[in-house]
Amino acid sequence: MVTKERVVVHPWYKGNHEWKVNGIAEVPQPIHYDDSQQGKVAYAPKILLLGSERLRKVLWFTYWIATSKTGGKLKWGQGSPMLEEEALLDLLKQATEKGFFSEKFLTKLYRELDKALK
Repeated sequence: MVTKERVVVHPWYKGNHEWKVNGIAEVPQPIHYDDSQQGKVAYAPKILLLGSERLRKVLWFTYWIATSKTGGKLKWGQGSPMLEEEALLDLLKQATEKGFFSEKFLTKLYRELDKALK
């Protein structure tokens, strides 16, 4: 099952294991490729904005993957997503547009990016 907004998910973080999905940033189209072991692959990395009563806002970098072995059905990935720069940029852009980040965080990020580009 591909997670949707407003559903509850159960990753463990800081002693909490019940989170409401408050937002999803995803690449515009799944990344498709052929793999010698998995067959045809569709890879869909995402950033989920999660909230709970105790921790109002955390980000979960995750992915869903479909292969020939899953019959083309998307399954939740077991582990951290691997991302190329363009996919990461797509995710961060969408997350920013959807208001995942505070102005304070974006200001700090801007300063760090500005320093890196000098």
